[in-house]
Amino acid sequence: MKKSTLLVLIADLITLSLLIGCSNNQELTPKRNNQTPVNNTEQTSNNKVSDLNLSDFFPLELGYTWEYEGEGNEYASFNRKVVFSNNNLYQIREDNGGTVTASVFEVSSSDITRVFFIGEAYGEENYLNNEPNEEVTILKAPLEVGLKWQEENGTLEIGSINETVSTPAGNFSDCIKVMNSSENSIVNEYYKEGIGMVKREFISGETKVTSSLKKFSK
Repeated sequence: MKKSTLLVLIADLITLSLLIGCSNNQELTPKRNNQTPVNNTEQTSNNKVSDLNLSDFFPLELGYTWEYEGEGNEYASFNRKVVFSNNNLYQIREDNGGTVTASVFEVSSSDITRVFFIGEAYGEENYLNNEPNEEVTILKAPLEVGLKWQEENGTLEIGSINETVSTPAGNFSDCIKVMNSSENSIVNEYYKEGIGMVKREFISGETKVTSSLKKFSK
């Protein structure tokens, strides 16, 4: 198997989704003294989030950048940036040091879906108008525990809406946990309101690979 193909395979196995929202040139940097960011999430119960849209947990705006610190695999560390946007379509550039990928996401009130993906995209090409080549739902409404949906690479389920997650960027409370279960692995992704994905865990047998938020820039 060619090295470039292997890198793409690793990246796509350990990858599922993304991201963030607001603007005014702020930065999220590592917090000291175990500080926890202020939480504004409203809940009707311990099982359902109310008064918040999917885009609150997967915000995307042109120029938003995320940096993740990895453990367990040399390609688990990566950075992402929103490089193009048009209406409800957003293009993300992701670089893990071995390959650069491009993903296009379509955002609606009912779901957030990756509609285009290319495993090697080293230039600055805009893919927003390309013909969709996939349909992978990353996040789905309503945001409540137990919601499930089937994708080609496994069954996704909202496992929790009040997870506390520790990362190099700080501790985040009331995160949504999305579990992707397949025959040989499970991927847990944690999303925080106003920030997006703060942590991903890939578990297969005794192998565990994590990517944790290190820095977020608006």
